[in-house]
Amino acid sequence: MPGHLRTRRTLAVVAIGASAAIALAACSSTSGSSPSSSAPSSTTASSSAALAAVATCSGSEDNSKTFKLGTFLPLTGSLASLGPAAVAGSGQALSEIAQAGGVNGTAPCVISTDSSDTDHPTIGTQNVKKLLAANVSAILGAESSSVTENVLKTVDAQSTVMFSPANTDDALTGASKWYFRDAPPNAVEGNALGQQIVQDGNAKTGILVFNDSYGTNLRNSIQKSIEAAGGSVVYGAQGKGQEFPSTETNFSSEVSAVLATKPDAIVIDAFDQTAQILPALASAGWDMKKVYFVDGNLNDYSSTKGIPDLTGAKGSTQGVNPSDSFKTLLSSWYAKNENGAKISAYGYAAESYDAVVIMALAADIAGNSTPAGIQANILPVTGSTNGTSCKSYADCLKLIKGGNKNIHYEGPSGIGALNAGHDPSSGYISIYQYVGKAPSKFLNSVKG
Repeated sequence: MPGHLRTRRTLAVVAIGASAAIALAACSSTSGSSPSSSAPSSTTASSSAALAAVATCSGSEDNSKTFKLGTFLPLTGSLASLGPAAVAGSGQALSEIAQAGGVNGTAPCVISTDSSDTDHPTIGTQNVKKLLAANVSAILGAESSSVTENVLKTVDAQSTVMFSPANTDDALTGASKWYFRDAPPNAVEGNALGQQIVQDGNAKTGILVFNDSYGTNLRNSIQKSIEAAGGSVVYGAQGKGQEFPSTETNFSSEVSAVLATKPDAIVIDAFDQTAQILPALASAGWDMKKVYFVDGNLNDYSSTKGIPDLTGAKGSTQGVNPSDSFKTLLSSWYAKNENGAKISAYGYAAESYDAVVIMALAADIAGNSTPAGIQANILPVTGSTNGTSCKSYADCLKLIKGGNKNIHYEGPSGIGALNAGHDPSSGYISIYQYVGKAPSKFLNSVKG
């Protein structure tokens, strides 16, 4: 994962490992305003009134009898803009689970913690230890791949489930029997974006990339795709040592260096550093139509000071764009339970919601909420055994109570069954173009 998310995203499904080059050619759609998401809409049976949040765990609950969820989400740091959507998605899911009668007949509870970011590693380390000490049934998070990599060994050593709604680093595939994710790996996005760059007629590409596992891993995938399509990376390529520190704030030297290579296009592979890079590029006279963004920075910059007109720039996104009805559901929950606060972007909200529902259903099938019981049943719940389809926690629970434990939950994220590497076997990618300072023009989608 990524960093900050964008608005008005529409995505189409791509099979992991499928050929993005063929898919882009076969499944591109006409340019225009963003169409409705092709992902399944939520079929949750909630009343029009927003549901109340579930109780906070006391810490003394028996995790074999109570589904104790520990959330490990970015409430501070460079990824804090992702927090509200994930909090709302997981909170709405827990509330619906409680409304349906709980997990194995017992109301769930939650312990909420801050994952922060890799510039503040002690926050994440301390909070993961807090969750493990409380004997949670499972952990939702982190959203940053780097934060997950920092704490995964600790979680793994305690044999506790960790389910990320947003990690994209390819290195996390099969990282642990206890680790799962429902966001597609970087290889899928990198393949799609690299193909788009070359299809746009760019032979030479410069990449401004920060020295973070998310950034370098996605850079590698983009570079591989560009080179496979006949292009070249003239700056920021793997092994050249041209990455910038994640704490960098002055990009005049990086901009001068990349422009000296005379690229046809520049990819900005970063998080919030992008807000400093864009003015530096504009001051150097770079044509902003030749800028490409990634999912970590494909944001609406309309309210950000100093940002130039970005009309014509493009970027790629992953993770599903929730339906309007699902967004309304989450907005209502968040306003009710977070003192009237609003959600400005919905990136990874559906993935957070689905991760919680999947883990709860796994506990129902196991007959207990222990990490081991949940771990053993996550893959089947997502469809790896071709079970009976159901589209909400309540509907899936009815099947389980009726004696059918071979279910296939299909939620609003629209992912395919998790595979042996605990990655989604299918996911969503699309290409957007900026109009003004917002990525509001849908160009094409990738479907495998």
